[in-house]
Formats: sequence, C-alpha cells, structure tokens
Amino acid sequence: MGVPMRVAITRPIEYIEQSEEMLRKRGFDVIAAPMIGVAPRDDPGFEPFLRRVIEGVADFVIFTSLNGVRFTLEKIDEARRGTFISALNDPATSVVSMGPRTAEGLERFGIKPDMIPETFTSAGLLELLRPYVPGKDLEVVRSDHGSKILIDGLREAGGEVHEIKVYSIVRPAGERQHELIREVADGNVDILTFTSAQTVKNFFKTADELGLGNIIQRRLSEMLIAVIGEPTARVVEDLGLKVDIMPKRATFDDMIDEISKRSKI
Repeated sequence: MGVPMRVAITRPIEYIEQSEEMLRKRGFDVIAAPMIGVAPRDDPGFEPFLRRVIEGVADFVIFTSLNGVRFTLEKIDEARRGTFISALNDPATSVVSMGPRTAEGLERFGIKPDMIPETFTSAGLLELLRPYVPGKDLEVVRSDHGSKILIDGLREAGGEVHEIKVYSIVRPAGERQHELIREVADGNVDILTFTSAQTVKNFFKTADELGLGNIIQRRLSEMLIAVIGEPTARVVEDLGLKVDIMPKRATFDDMIDEISKRSKI
C-alpha cells in the first residue's frame, strides 16, 4: 500500500474533530488547524429585530449559518425565547435557512425552516427570494463578514432589509495554525481545503506573519486546492492560484466526496 494523501483542514474548531474522522475513514492522513473562529457580537439592532419578529412585522427571517442560529438564541433571555420561537413558527413568517446544517440547527431549537435554496450561498439565497421580496420586511441574521451580494440584491429587488450581525469572525493564530502552515511550506500536504473566503484570507495573513507567504504561494501552485463555494474560489483565484476541486453543492461532505474521487484518478 502507498502512503496516504495528506489533507489539511482549516475549518472552525467545532467542526475539526468530525471532519478529521470523515477523512481518516476514507483513508486520508489529516492535519487540521482552524483558520477561522467566531465570537458573540453586540448589535444595537438586535432588540428592534426581536420586536419585529415577535410583533409579526417580519415577513422573512433569514439565517445564513448555524452560528447565526446559535448566537441568536443564546442572546435571548429565557422569558422571551419561547415567544420568539413561536413567532418564527407562525405561518405569516417565513424562516429561510442557508443550507441543511443551518436547518438542522433551527430544528434543534424547535424552529421549522420554510425555505432552503438549491445552492447554499448568498447568490443562491438571493435567487430563491427575489420573486417574493418587493414590499416585504426581511431580517438577515449573520456575521459581521457577510457578503454584500445578499443584502444589496434584496434591497435592489424592493425589500425592506434589516441586517443583524450577531457574531464576529475572528482569526485564530497560535502554534496549531503555525504548524499547519509550516507543514504546507515544507511540502508535507497534498490537498489544502478552504471552506470560506475568510479562511483563505486568514491563512495567508498568518503565513505572511511567519514570513512564509512567498513559499506558501509556490507550494499551493504545486498541490491540490479544494474549496466550498464561488466566493471562496474567487479569493483563491485572485491570489493567482488554481482551484482544483469545488463541489456543486456547497457542503463539506460534498467536498470530501470530490476529494475522494479525485484521489482515485
């Protein structure tokens, strides 16, 4: 048997263990370090958002991530949480989920998602919602690094859009991240995975801080790069690099399927 291909994972810490297990079951060696993290964020628009939902003003409540669901519900005191959930489940309010993982998070809190786009991206959400938007109140719950595509597109389509930023994207930078970057620089990684545009930016920022930016650029031109989503692919390509693997569905599971197929070619 040959030496297994080594895959680098840059996902948030809460997904690392599960992701490593998935890859090892398929015969890959794995190195992992989160290149992106999240932290709760205060938004002055949060209380008005709660009132609009509870009072039935909101026509659509859009959750763009599982973290958005988690941080939203954690911010609401127990006395109002049940009322908020009931309001979301009211037939007059449509709850929109970015994808199946976000939908699962909603369901764990007893919230029934009404709509999920075919493509799990901001562009996919916009395509799904555009026909229903004119004259409607849309609440978009997301991070402070969300794509402008969704917000601008919904407003251009005639919606009254409120953007509620319930968490911040942060860049973890410690020995674990440094080790992964050094392993890539030393040529000890075969496939590097990026699950969001920000993971790419954070990876290169940390590499630059280590003085390895140029070496990393050369190494990545020699290895396979796998990404989730067009926005992530664009950031990689803007760096002059080639995306080798991008699944049609923007999920980690689908990316691993594509990596497995590619490794057998």
